Amino acid sequence: MMKRFALTILTLFATLAVVVGQSTIESLNAEIKRAEKEIAKNEKLLKEVSKSKKSNQTEIKLLQSKINNRDKIVSNLNKQIGLITKNIKQKEGEISSMSAEVERLKAEYAKTLEIAYKNHKTGSPLLFLFSSTDLDTATRRLNFMQRYNNALKAKASQIEQLSQNISAEVEELANQQASLDQTKGEHQKALATLTKERKQLKDAGKKLAANEKKISKQLKAEREQKRKAQQALQRIIDEETRKAKRKMTDAERRAITELNGRFDQNKGKMLIPVNGGVIIEHFGSHQHPTQKHITVVNKGVNIAAAAGSDVFAVFEGEVARVMFIAGLNNCVMLRHGDYFTIYSNLASVSVKAGEKVQTNQKVGTISAGDNPDEHQLHFELWFHTVNQDPEKWFAQ
Repeated sequence: MMKRFALTILTLFATLAVVVGQSTIESLNAEIKRAEKEIAKNEKLLKEVSKSKKSNQTEIKLLQSKINNRDKIVSNLNKQIGLITKNIKQKEGEISSMSAEVERLKAEYAKTLEIAYKNHKTGSPLLFLFSSTDLDTATRRLNFMQRYNNALKAKASQIEQLSQNISAEVEELANQQASLDQTKGEHQKALATLTKERKQLKDAGKKLAANEKKISKQLKAEREQKRKAQQALQRIIDEETRKAKRKMTDAERRAITELNGRFDQNKGKMLIPVNGGVIIEHFGSHQHPTQKHITVVNKGVNIAAAAGSDVFAVFEGEVARVMFIAGLNNCVMLRHGDYFTIYSNLASVSVKAGEKVQTNQKVGTISAGDNPDEHQLHFELWFHTVNQDPEKWFAQ
């Protein structure tokens, strides 16, 4: 009885482990699909960028972004291999335990059959029944014999069911092994592609290396210009926030609170404001991808896109300002209650101050010029005077 209970518990835990493993593999597959989607966008933009005769930093950044996503695929495939291998070992252990239980049941069943045969041969079941001293004793003995026969049938049924379970587990084990072989193949293929892409990045870096001094000087000048531009933008944000703190009616306050709530609910669901865009420069402080001695401080994200791409509002709101800031070029600032979104480096603007805008409404376009480094949107998101990481708001 205790052995059967232990086997049942073992089977239950093994099943739960497989379910958890499958759930994890599904989540890893979802991450792989997201990375593959980003790589597809990268490759599309790289084809366009490669048409330019100029050596450009956008190509380097796109290649680096592509490699980062490929790294994710390789890492997730490696994790899958570990999980599937673990599942296979669990299946093998489960099959071994179930097989041992079948052998034990078969031995018990054979022994029971042997006893039943001997009793039938000597006629002892009838002697046992008719030797009863009274009707009550005979009834009890008859019930005992019926239970004995039922137990015999149950034992046979148990063996059959367990044997079927083993067959199913063996089939599942074969499926797991096939899945492991396939995943290992995908892993090797991804590694080979990653090696090729790293060589492409190295070759692209060599093109820029010839003009490293010129590029470094240019980057330092741009960094100083952007620092001043960011200070100017901060002053504008502060001013717009002070405006919002003016005395409001109850209706205005309720409207802002309601808009804030709906904007908050959009976290993790927001679409990138330019179709087919790829984030090539992330939020916060990080090393420049080509100039290792330069640290980039980004108050938002830079999104590369096809030349002349339209830029869209990420959420409904009102145009707070349309302005030109040296270092950020044409900018559109949208107010969404206590939130602000800023769309910079626009070649043209499609809205005007005070205008109401809807989600996905066009607010401008990025450059359509020959320089791929200009084909990008600088996007920022603020709550009052505190800037946010936009990537935490974008849909994955």
